Amino acid sequence: MTAQRHINRKACLHLTKAIKALLLILSIFFALLTSQAMAQEVETSGAVFDRVTLSIDGPEMDERGEINPFSDIRLDWIISKEDNEWTVPGYFAACGNAADTGCTSGKTWRAHFLPSEQGEYKWKVRFRQGTDIAIGTPAGTPLEKDGLRGRFSIMKLSKDSITARGILSYTGEPYYQYSGDNSLFFKFGPDAPENMLAYSEFDATPNFKNFRKDWAAHRKDYTRSGQPFLWQKNKGKGILGMLEYLATSGVNSVSMLLWNTGGDDRNVFPHLLAVDEAEYIAMKPKEQWDTGTIQDRLDVSKLEQWHKTFSYADSLGIHLHFKLQETENNLFMDDSALGRTRKIYIREMMARFGHMLALSWNIGEENVQHPGDIRHMINYIASYNLYNHPIVLHSYPDQKERYRPFLGPNTQLNGLSLQGWQDDYSDLRRDVTNWANTVALSGKNLVLAYDEPGRADGGATVDIDYPDALLPSKREITISSEDFLRDALWNALTAGANGVEAYYGYKTGCSDLDCQDHRTRASLWEGGRMALGFFQNHIGDKALTMRANDLTTVAHDDYVFANPGELYVIIPGAEEVQLRLPGMQGKFTVDWYDRSLGGALQTGSKPFVMGGASSITDKNRRRQGPSSVGLGRPPSSGSGQWAILVRRAESNDIRVEAESFTSQRKSEKRQWCRSDTCAADWQTFDTDNSGYTAIIPDTRLTHDDTLIPGENFSNQPGQMTIASYTVDFPMAGRYYVWVRTYSRGSEDNSVHVGLNGEWPKSGARMQFCPGRHKWYWDNRQRTIDDHCGVIGGIWIDVPSAGQHTVEFSMREDGFVMDAFYLTLSSQMPAMLQKENEDAKPTTIRK
Repeated sequence: MTAQRHINRKACLHLTKAIKALLLILSIFFALLTSQAMAQEVETSGAVFDRVTLSIDGPEMDERGEINPFSDIRLDWIISKEDNEWTVPGYFAACGNAADTGCTSGKTWRAHFLPSEQGEYKWKVRFRQGTDIAIGTPAGTPLEKDGLRGRFSIMKLSKDSITARGILSYTGEPYYQYSGDNSLFFKFGPDAPENMLAYSEFDATPNFKNFRKDWAAHRKDYTRSGQPFLWQKNKGKGILGMLEYLATSGVNSVSMLLWNTGGDDRNVFPHLLAVDEAEYIAMKPKEQWDTGTIQDRLDVSKLEQWHKTFSYADSLGIHLHFKLQETENNLFMDDSALGRTRKIYIREMMARFGHMLALSWNIGEENVQHPGDIRHMINYIASYNLYNHPIVLHSYPDQKERYRPFLGPNTQLNGLSLQGWQDDYSDLRRDVTNWANTVALSGKNLVLAYDEPGRADGGATVDIDYPDALLPSKREITISSEDFLRDALWNALTAGANGVEAYYGYKTGCSDLDCQDHRTRASLWEGGRMALGFFQNHIGDKALTMRANDLTTVAHDDYVFANPGELYVIIPGAEEVQLRLPGMQGKFTVDWYDRSLGGALQTGSKPFVMGGASSITDKNRRRQGPSSVGLGRPPSSGSGQWAILVRRAESNDIRVEAESFTSQRKSEKRQWCRSDTCAADWQTFDTDNSGYTAIIPDTRLTHDDTLIPGENFSNQPGQMTIASYTVDFPMAGRYYVWVRTYSRGSEDNSVHVGLNGEWPKSGARMQFCPGRHKWYWDNRQRTIDDHCGVIGGIWIDVPSAGQHTVEFSMREDGFVMDAFYLTLSSQMPAMLQKENEDAKPTTIRK
């Protein structure tokens, strides 16, 4: 019995192993099947910033069905990568091809996501049903695909330059930036017609007052045959051609209303009609909303056609400025509050279109809602704003004080959309500079844009040579495109706004409601392309440190955008430009840019000017004020419309590596030691270049160690170990000394600076408090009142051009220096700022 039991046990063990092996094989087989099934749910190119789309089957519904697919079903696509998680809202896509078929029912549900970096992403689906669950808590009855899981890989960078630029985001700076290349967004484009989406080839779009458009003038501009943006075989060429025309003209932004039921146009809305189009058109404004539309149901085929249109604009690099409502109807929805209807509307717009690379969510044109309602609306939008896209507020030109409740560190708003009311645009600069200063004092940067310069009847008018016979209405007012370009666009850009959108006034002949041809402003787009090119190519992220600074020139009609002492953009008026450079020593290059013709920078009669000090009258010895220097005459050829770029010449600045000292003296007790020759027991620090110097031996490591004057400390400059450097100066002047050091604590973070064996007060006690445990540039002088030092307080006065000896003497042993930088500017050079921003904690090793 025992032997038989043993044989049976062995047989059972073999059987168990066989079963386990079979189960393993089956589990792998089913896992492969499952992974393949899940892979079919997700469509991706595998590239960073390329749209990833989830499409799953869910309950079959109809947009007008008994169960509301926009409120009573909630799809959340929860995506994670390492410590990051995104909850992406999904939406009802009916049959999955509604743009082409016009279907109203189906079982396809979708969500879209923009991956911002390479790597593996995991995902799961939360798919629930319940009354108003889409705008409430995600609890409810799980549907069949609830809990579905999968993953996708993003392993390459996009080859498309527009996609590779990344997502337009708010970063806390006064300009929006693209996340891929960190470039700033300077914008220009049409703010009109506001009813751009009142397009005859979109489903169920009425024709109130004959404002509906066919965009026929731009049909020939659509060149992408075979691309997936058309619908129903040939529809969409007019509006897509319009977008392509703008993009090829250099425009990078376009504005539109998403909902204007009861407004000026009344033909643009995502909602389903409750009556036929003729009856809707005949209704009064509020009645159109109350009974003419189904407020909590949306037109799926129309929205999918919108999606194709927006996707095409996105592929062209055009920023989409979405205005959620206008002043005529912003009190209709939920009586202005953030109620059920408004929540459904906002969530649907963000789920369907929020994945575009460059877009702004505008609370509403000329908004007059109660501040509390606006704040709730802003916060609700922010809860779905996965990519930190712009969220902006627009107001009437005389009601800008309405912005104040939304300033400060606790607001979710990140931009202001400004509007003017003077046809000569004379209010624009005052508006931008006033609100730039107001925002700066609030504790949170907001991005400023001037989205409607000029009065309601003018704004940006039709080109003078555009034929009247082709205009849809009578032309009663004309303003030259050069006036608009100088006094609106260049004015705004040099005032600190990120750009302008051009409003088409109602007396221009092609207005904010009836215009269908952007060629009416062709010269405007050409000049705008030059302005954007200038700021993108020659200013870039330097704009972050620049401000409107018109008083730096003598004339009263110049526009000046400046980082004083470093960089100036000047739009001259009628007088010769006299630039004030008080105390701004050194050479400044002067280049001219043709605002009308573009092209390369050109040289005028003065290729450079020299900065100087304030002047004194020779008779009364009274101060006359800051000295100024003429910038000379512009180039002899060109349009005569100029921008002047004045830059501190890089040749003035000198960078010296610390290990290149030519000699040292007074080194009996301490010495300067190059990193490659230091004693074996000296701690060394990783750096990003060939080496550095350190004062050894280092005996005072902490504040508790004994301080011994004349041995490990010297408060008197020039008394202990001195390192000397021979420096060839291009000119005489006051040179500010910036040093890149590595500080481990409070007992190795100071040094003295001298020149030619002399030790001026301005070089004593150079102190380093910020940036410990990493390589860091600074210039601070320790004082009785400020032990961490006054920034910019260290300088040497160089008496003549040519060779001089710059010297550093010990204050504390253990001081470490990688390099020093000499500049005539009292401000920290941008290059050094960038190195500080990029600095990381540095490894210490024996």
